[in-house]
Amino acid sequence: MTTGVRRTALSALVASALAALVPAIAPAPTAAADPLGDARARASALASTVERMQTAAEVATERYDAIESKLGAAVTDQLLAERAVEADQQAASAAADQITDRVRALYESGGEASLFAAVLDGSDPADMMSRFHTVGSLLSVDSSGLASAEAVTARAEQTAAHLSAAAARVTSLQQQAAGAAAHVRTLLLRQQTALAQATGEVRRLVVQQRAAAAAASAQDFAAALAAAGGSLAGGSTPPNKVAATALAAARTRIGDPYVWGATGPDTFDCSGLTQWSYAHAGIALPRVAADQWSAGVHVTLAELEPGDLLFWATDLANPATIHHVALYLGNGLMIAAPHTGDVVRIQAVYLDGYIGATRPYSTTS
Repeated sequence: MTTGVRRTALSALVASALAALVPAIAPAPTAAADPLGDARARASALASTVERMQTAAEVATERYDAIESKLGAAVTDQLLAERAVEADQQAASAAADQITDRVRALYESGGEASLFAAVLDGSDPADMMSRFHTVGSLLSVDSSGLASAEAVTARAEQTAAHLSAAAARVTSLQQQAAGAAAHVRTLLLRQQTALAQATGEVRRLVVQQRAAAAAASAQDFAAALAAAGGSLAGGSTPPNKVAATALAAARTRIGDPYVWGATGPDTFDCSGLTQWSYAHAGIALPRVAADQWSAGVHVTLAELEPGDLLFWATDLANPATIHHVALYLGNGLMIAAPHTGDVVRIQAVYLDGYIGATRPYSTTS
């Protein structure tokens, strides 16, 4: 074999070997970039985060509302105790002045011995008995006056102790309220920060995903209502004047902003709105949603009527975890003050977290 032929054969062999190796050492082809899919994934994660923070903020708001309600009662108790202390002090002072005046008069008359000597200074037995009775009455008045003054003083001491306890309770609740308020603000700030750090496209997708989730949950509620024997076309006419008045009041607040801790008349949180609305119908609901749950009889889905209160909780087996409440309008709709950043509005009833309903008035109302 000539030298040229050998070189040609070697070159061909090397080329063949390289060709066989190329597939093994070449980098694997990468998948095409999917910006929209990535944005949707980030939006889904953000939506879940916002939902958790929103629920946590509602729970924290209800805790703040409960403390504020207790604080209001404690402040009232303190004011009443202050007035009682002042009245007792005035009564004690008046009793002391009266005793002082009587002691002075008795001293100036020569004391008890002189009074009884005056009784004996006479020859008429009937007159002596009359004088004796008069002196006895005077001394008895002094004794009863002293006992009364001592009772007033003892009562004043008890009232003062009650005032001290009431003032301490007010201070404690004020500190608790400040802590609860700070917790709400922290949760809301975290939620706002999470949203602010996302791109405009991700935020837009979050809105879409949350709207879709709400629509799906509303459909679940409609299905559950139908399965229970109810209907979305069951009517929206309030069953009585009480429910009609409460719903009419709530309707006048549509568009007012949600503000945590607010009870009206221009801003509300969820339980503030229901309390304010039913107050116009003459029914005093408790301040917080978890307590409103016990204000009336519980009704099933099939029994729902306009005016009933709807509740949501983090644990469906534990009403103490209730964090949201709204007024049922009928036909699968409700009036609610949803959350920070929203306004009082009509929306579809959703099933996620729904724990049940309460009718806060008698069926004979």
